[in-house]
Amino acid sequence: MTYAMSDLHGESGRYQAMLERIRFSPEDTLFILGDVVDRGGIGGIDILRDVMARPNVRLLLGNHEEIFRRVSRTRGDREMDHWRRSGGQITLDTFDSLSAGEQADILAFLDALPDHAEVEAGGRRFYLVHAFPSEDPHQRIWARPGPQAVTPFDGGTIVVAGHTPVCEFWGSDEETIRKYLLGREHVSVFQGPGYFNIDCACGYQLPQRRLACLALETLEAYYT
Repeated sequence: MTYAMSDLHGESGRYQAMLERIRFSPEDTLFILGDVVDRGGIGGIDILRDVMARPNVRLLLGNHEEIFRRVSRTRGDREMDHWRRSGGQITLDTFDSLSAGEQADILAFLDALPDHAEVEAGGRRFYLVHAFPSEDPHQRIWARPGPQAVTPFDGGTIVVAGHTPVCEFWGSDEETIRKYLLGREHVSVFQGPGYFNIDCACGYQLPQRRLACLALETLEAYYT
């Protein structure tokens, strides 16, 4: 089976619970569409280490990995402040506690990450990316297409992405999020024409947040 999840934001407990939930095995393949670090939990580095140790887990570059690999080297005041405001302090504290060799291994791993993947599963074609397909690599990890998004590909290729929590698709202000959550127990995967957003607000301070995992062969969503 081929799986996709995105935007774990340090919640290593939910990640490990998901691996158990889907009974992840060496015969399966998991694509993580970026943003395993920062914001919501202390386990971002632990998730990175786990991914690095598994040959059948492929991490794609997210905007938080891109910031992490750059700012952890430059330590520039302006970028460091931006990273901290984006939840990076928790990652930086853990990273700084590692040996120089461990730090170098993690940065080399991040430097080699692709920002998208094209796969076939269940007779369908998928384009996996952190934010949204684009000719511009910056937009592939930063774009916010919103609920009106449709696949930009001819021939039925399905886009699976994250980056923007589904509860913020219609706006990131408190009132808009409250309206989305009204009557909902949890944040759930969004499906549009040829497009899935699987960021269910993992790492955010919302009791309705979940980690989502999409099985590409069946298009079934799992949650922890």
